[in-house]
Amino acid sequence: MTYEQREQLREVFDAIDRTGRGFIPTSKLADIVKLLGLGKPSRETLEGWISGIDPANTGKIDYSRLEHFISLRYDEADQKQEIMNAFKLFKPDTKDTESARITLADLQRISTHLGEHIPDDELREMINIADIGETGGVDFADFTRVMRKTGLF
Repeated sequence: MTYEQREQLREVFDAIDRTGRGFIPTSKLADIVKLLGLGKPSRETLEGWISGIDPANTGKIDYSRLEHFISLRYDEADQKQEIMNAFKLFKPDTKDTESARITLADLQRISTHLGEHIPDDELREMINIADIGETGGVDFADFTRVMRKTGLF
């Protein structure tokens, strides 16, 4: 987390903990995540997060636990952005990465640009391996899974 992110989190925490008790209700977690620009978690995700940061089910979280939790969320957001940037190398003109697909033509373009001659059947096989949803291309979710599975992210 950056200094500014920590300051912002401290301000949010203190605004919720108006009495200075040193903890806030776990029920405020989704609001905090959203307020910090880290997205809106699904109910299932939120429940998993809460059980992780409040294993004793007290309904409360102190600042240090919240800071650690939010730091992990910032790391995830940064990683997703890096993966998105890598995806855009294959689909540079795509504005909506969620609906875009890396196709055979994209792999051919990249291999030619790199000066590599990879036979089309090998490129097709790459797509088939990564294309879990069998959409005929590698979507962002497929790409993310492959990047994480191979340890590139």
